[in-house]
Amino acid sequence: MHLQEIVDLTGGPEDGDGALVADGSSSQPRGGRGSADAHGAESRREKSKGKHRHLQMIKNFFHERGMAMSHRTDDSGRFTTGQLAAGATVLTKSGQTVSAAGGAAESLVVLCNPDTLMFNATLADRGWGCGYRNCQMLISSLMRNAAPSRGAASRMPVEAVPLVRQLQEMLELAWRDGYDREGADQLDHRAMGTHKWIGTTEVYCILAHLGVRSHIVDFHCPTAADGSHVSMFSWIVEYFTSAATPTTTGQPGGVRFAGKHPLYLQHQGHSRTVVGVELSDDAICLLIFDPDVDARPSAANGSVRLSRFRLPLARTRRIKQFQILYVEDDCFSPLPIPKQIASQRIP
Repeated sequence: MHLQEIVDLTGGPEDGDGALVADGSSSQPRGGRGSADAHGAESRREKSKGKHRHLQMIKNFFHERGMAMSHRTDDSGRFTTGQLAAGATVLTKSGQTVSAAGGAAESLVVLCNPDTLMFNATLADRGWGCGYRNCQMLISSLMRNAAPSRGAASRMPVEAVPLVRQLQEMLELAWRDGYDREGADQLDHRAMGTHKWIGTTEVYCILAHLGVRSHIVDFHCPTAADGSHVSMFSWIVEYFTSAATPTTTGQPGGVRFAGKHPLYLQHQGHSRTVVGVELSDDAICLLIFDPDVDARPSAANGSVRLSRFRLPLARTRRIKQFQILYVEDDCFSPLPIPKQIASQRIP
């Protein structure tokens, strides 16, 4: 329903010759017959002003209501990487999963910090809030007691995963501190109360405001003949399975925790969180938390559909560029965090 239709249904300031305008004065013409035209013109102007105020009040009402809905559900992350691991254990049937060729193949699932929370978009922020939701997922990993960095939970300056409006405020504060001046200029130095999209550089600034050092990798073009991003997949697999990874905790069914934080994955128009990889002899899939996909366990039987978390290599063919933001174990280093953002370019 359009705002004008709401005004018509709710009885806007033009209902009746003597209706009250927003400031409480009557729009009924005053004075004698000789001044009727002048007073009529003045009345119409007052009605127009009152109508404008009325429309603005409605806009403000629905905006505030929508923002309030968003803020009430910002901290509603309930599904964790640990629950995904339990689901993967059941569905892979002790190491068996469906291969790219359609048959059964041995697989290994390697996941990030098991306490990483999944945050879904709400009606209030769907279409613009994915960057903030993925930022919340990354922060949830940094805050949990099982975070890879020793003492990370106690060193975070916040006690709970920030709400969307709080992340917007942190972004503005980071800009005021001089982080990413070019990006701040592009967004007019304003994020609070807006529906502006954010990406890797804005998440970098938010984390910097929290004292967390992060890094950005730019996969600027496909690296396979079919247009897929093989180099990016190789980089992600190395991130989760490298020899530098802390000792993993084995799980039945070929599922392990790598002791890493999740990855913020950005491409044109959307972002997601990479929480792990699924490896088999003939296929590699990224395992992702997508704010726009409700992949939580079924309320009926608690089952998890692992297929809803998979991002196969073939689905990167239509995307020209990707960016990844990652956080290392020494992210709370006392060294100053660079205010001018630089990225590593691959290839």
